Amino acid sequence: MKIGNGYNNYLNAVRQNQTNAQNKELTTKSGHAEKEESVQVNISDAAKQLAKTNNAELPSAKIEAIKKAVLDGTYEISPEKISGSMLETMKNQRK
Repeated sequence: MKIGNGYNNYLNAVRQNQTNAQNKELTTKSGHAEKEESVQVNISDAAKQLAKTNNAELPSAKIEAIKKAVLDGTYEISPEKISGSMLETMKNQRK
């Protein structure tokens, strides 16, 4: 009966990663390391506009009021509102 087979697989993976890291380090020190390709990402104008619109619509005054109430200890949590919203969301997901 084998015990700890999963643990042995884990140890083997760790050892392999350490060996790979050492080999990469030796390659880098010898100066024969390959250059990594750079990746260029372009964000469309429509995506930039959408991001600006989403950021502009945040109700920052309401958020600040909630933060202040939480810090002051005056923020009240309504379990009824939370459970009602959860039920409504679940109903909408079924549709």
